[in-house]
Formats: sequence, structure tokens, C-alpha cells
Amino acid sequence: MDLDEAAWELYSLPPGDFTSARNKLADRARADGDAAASKAIRELKKPTLAAWLANQLVRAEEDRVDELVQLGDDLRDAHASRDGDRMRELTSQRISLVRDLGRAARELAKKSGHKVTDTVGDRLAETLDAASVDADAAGLLRTGRLTSALRHVGFGVVDESGEPAEVTPISTARERRATGKKTTKKQAPARKRTQADKRAEERRRKEAREKLERAEAELAEAEEARAQAEAELDANEHHVEDMRTAVERLTDELEKARAELERAEHRTGSLERALTRASRAATTARRRRDALAEE
Repeated sequence: MDLDEAAWELYSLPPGDFTSARNKLADRARADGDAAASKAIRELKKPTLAAWLANQLVRAEEDRVDELVQLGDDLRDAHASRDGDRMRELTSQRISLVRDLGRAARELAKKSGHKVTDTVGDRLAETLDAASVDADAAGLLRTGRLTSALRHVGFGVVDESGEPAEVTPISTARERRATGKKTTKKQAPARKRTQADKRAEERRRKEAREKLERAEAELAEAEEARAQAEAELDANEHHVEDMRTAVERLTDELEKARAELERAEHRTGSLERALTRASRAATTARRRRDALAEE
């Protein structure tokens, strides 16, 4: 399994589809006998909505993302040479490009049925800003596998939790062993193995197998608990979105009801005045009739 390609595909999916797709892919890798790939895939984290938007921009707006990164390089050069006019020009271009990319992200989100709140929009803008001023942030953005929005602070780049930003590595232990440097050591002279040595080795193997079995059982239990927690989190996030939509709908209805109430109250005043005039006219007409009847 090509892990880079698998990760690229996973992080192109809507956030709501990420967890189930990742777990299915990890299960398939395990079924194929590639436990290391399965573990590496399961370690991939679900992106926040802001991170997902940034990842989609890398796919759909690659040229403009590259332009943003290049602007960052040019800005650093202008700063190093203390070219104030050039810095102002490039800064204006950067602000405009970040704004355009933000609009493009909102369109991408709309097509996928997601609404971009002001908070999410701000986090996306911070991510793009970070990529334009910090080479490390630019490198993280261009992977297309962000799990959290980025923010540039005085000492580097952090994620939404304030921790140093990074992208989950997907290389497996098998690949690390294959690409790692091999070291050679001078071998000590071999000694003849005794029966006691063999028994001791067998005990060690048995203990190792038992530990491995316990570890596998604990891992399976932990993975099940994590999958359950992620499923609950996904369900809650959908519930939050539904409630947010409901609040917006009810807010609109409330505003309409208030406007209708204001119109009705205004009409009530008009009708009350009309009733007063009609009552007075009726009283006058009654008196006139009574006076004629007495003649």
C-alpha cells in the first residue's frame, strides 16, 4: 500500500467521512498482512474544519498557494535588504491573496455542504498568513495533510491548541528500518550453547509471546474505545452543526415574528382610533334620530 497516496486521499475527504474511511483503510491493510501500515494509518488524525479547508486549497488552488509561499520568500528577501517600498507592495499582495483564497475556501466548503463560521474563517486566514511568513509553516501547508490550523507566533508555528505544529508522519517501522543506516559491530566469538541456555531462551520467547498477546489485546481494546470515542465526537459535531443551523433558522423566524408583531401593534393603534371615530359617529347619529323622533 502506498501510504503517501492513501493519506492524500484521506485528507481530501470531508471531515465527517474521515474517521470511517481511515478505519476501513487500516482494517484493509491489516487484512493484507501489513500491520505496520495499518498502525500508521490509524495514527492519522482527523482534521479540524479550518485544517480541512486549507488542505482542499492545496488541491484545488495549487498555483495560488504556491504564489502565496513565493510571496513569503520575497517578503523575507525584502525585509533582509530593508526595501521598505517592496515590503509594502508585497504585503498588500499577500493580504489580497489571503482574502481571495479565503473566498475560494468558502466556495469549496459550500459545495461540500459545510458552512464556514467567522471563527473557522479566521483560523484559515491565520494558517495562510503563517505559511506566507514562515518557511516551516509553508512546508506543512503544502503537504495537504494538516490536522489543525496553524498560527505563527514569535518563536515558531503552533496549532490550534498552542502546541508546536507538525504533520503526523506516515512512514512505518518497516520503512524506517529499510531506510535507516546500518551499523556494524565487531562480533564477539561465539560460544557453544548449553541446554540451560536453550531453556532460558525458550522461557524468554514464551514470555515475549505472552507480552505480545497481552499488548495486542490491549491495543484492540484501546482501538475499539478510540473508534467509539471518535464516532461519538463525529455524531456530536453533526449535532452541533444541526443545532447551529436550527438557531440560525429560529433567529430568522424570531426577527420575522418581531417585525410582524410591530406591524400588528401599529395596525392595532390605527384600528382603535377608527373604532373611536365610528363610536362617536354612531352616538351622534343616535342622538339625531332620537331628537327627530320626539318632534
